[in-house]
Amino acid sequence: MFGTLDRYIGRSILVTSLLVLMTLVALASIFGFIGELDDVGKGSYRVVDAAQYVFLTIPGKAYLLFAPAVLLGSLLGLGALASNSELTVMRAAGISGGRIIRAVVVTGVGLMLIIALIGETVMPKAEQIAEELRLTALEKRLSVKGNKGLWLKSADRFVNIGTVMPDFTLIDVTVHELSSNTLTMAMRAARARQENNDWLLEDIEITRINQGSISTQRIESILWKEFVRRNTVTSQEVDSDSAIPDLVSADVLKSISISPESLSAINLYDQIQYLQSNQLDSRRIELAFWVKIASPLSTLVMLMLSLPFVFASQRSGGAGQKIFVGIMLGIVYVLLNKVLTQLALASGLSPAFSALLPLVCFLVVAIIGIKRTT
Repeated sequence: MFGTLDRYIGRSILVTSLLVLMTLVALASIFGFIGELDDVGKGSYRVVDAAQYVFLTIPGKAYLLFAPAVLLGSLLGLGALASNSELTVMRAAGISGGRIIRAVVVTGVGLMLIIALIGETVMPKAEQIAEELRLTALEKRLSVKGNKGLWLKSADRFVNIGTVMPDFTLIDVTVHELSSNTLTMAMRAARARQENNDWLLEDIEITRINQGSISTQRIESILWKEFVRRNTVTSQEVDSDSAIPDLVSADVLKSISISPESLSAINLYDQIQYLQSNQLDSRRIELAFWVKIASPLSTLVMLMLSLPFVFASQRSGGAGQKIFVGIMLGIVYVLLNKVLTQLALASGLSPAFSALLPLVCFLVVAIIGIKRTT
């Protein structure tokens, strides 16, 4: 049960962790705001817009800085208990090291659930609103890959999108349909916008290629699913709207303006399924998914990593030095995590292996350190 001792230790960790987190987020927000001032005056982007943008990115900054803040907070909070001889009194009163560790782990689980909830609900929505606000104010179009637009696959059709506007209106959409590796139809739409859970294509030119003959047709506007129904060769697609694949997934468009790391695990999983079902490279999204899974777990590992330094400071001097070493160890974890994630993309390592390896290694280090100091 969550008794008096658990609440006392948990409160010590929670208070110092929140103070550290608020300090780190405040510093990151100040530097972010200074960086945004360079764009003030472009389009309709004002100081108020920059302040709004930075404010909306606070949940994302808190999510990224949470594990280091918990490490620093636990070192300071538990270190204060050790320097005041409170941990010594607890041990002298018959409270085992395992009981103290249990109190820390219980607190860590609570913190882990809180940051997981923020990462799945508050952060993705706030990041999306922030990016849409910024792009709209700057009157920018969303960036697509290179000067050849964004290429996607929808069933047997290859879709190229020239430009994605901030409201996700598509400009210059081209669809190529293949049959037995032969081009049978090409469609070009000047615009496409979402309407009633479908895409409304506007100013369309359709070119059909049949046994050497070429025919062209122009249509003012048509819904995507109706266009597929009229121009498909697959009876299943004709019989059921639900079987007709979307022109492009809305989640894929959101990921253009928002980094995968800022999306929720559910959205990332949906994107992985979309990419894999269309036989597209999903490694970058898979890596972001496993990093998202590992991030809350790293909070618990950081707490456990602080325990050996706190217990060791009870027995010998140099508590400040041990805390400094603990902080450096946390920095090493962050850097190792970044290096492995980049290596995963460059060398083809398993995304799950790359995301979870630092976590497992530092968990082993924490367990060995705890056993040697308790």
